[in-house]
Amino acid sequence: MKRILSMFGAGLATLLPVYISIWLIIWLFNMVDNILKPLLEPIFGFAVPGLGFIIIISFIILLGFISTNFLGHKILGWWENVMHRIPLLGKIYGTVKRITDSIFSSNKSAFKKVALIEFPRQGIYSLGFVTNEEFPYVQGDTYSIFIPTTPNPTSGWFVVLPREDVTILDISVDQGMEIIISAGMVAPENGKNGTYQIDPE
Repeated sequence: MKRILSMFGAGLATLLPVYISIWLIIWLFNMVDNILKPLLEPIFGFAVPGLGFIIIISFIILLGFISTNFLGHKILGWWENVMHRIPLLGKIYGTVKRITDSIFSSNKSAFKKVALIEFPRQGIYSLGFVTNEEFPYVQGDTYSIFIPTTPNPTSGWFVVLPREDVTILDISVDQGMEIIISAGMVAPENGKNGTYQIDPE
């Protein structure tokens, strides 16, 4: 019986990620389709399942193609100048643009290193990501660190700490993200003994 339960657990662990991934794709598909359905149905005279999703994906790819050629780059540059001149909206647009450029840049990663810090108080440790290795408004050597929430890493806290208060872990950013999303249930091999190797500075 114990072996059967063990095999059932292994099967469930294999199936669950596949199921959740498919469910998320279907949910996104239906959400986009439901938003665009009232706009597209009068044009075609009948409902076309999935057409809204295909149009959105095609539009994003087309926009990416335009933004990577010379003429498109000039047009987008002009558009960005217009956006930056609009009060309040320009500030929001500029901030979001810098964040997305950092995330989707092919030259660098948005997160540079995985860090272990005492947060939110001394004696409690949190996992975070180094976003910048300096902060011009604080004297001394510092790290800018983003501390994500679990299991949704899209929100969290931004802190600036002295380097001596930060432990850089010798694990990849992907491994660090796995630890956070799984609430610590998934950990790299070098953490089995309760300690992680420290990346020498």
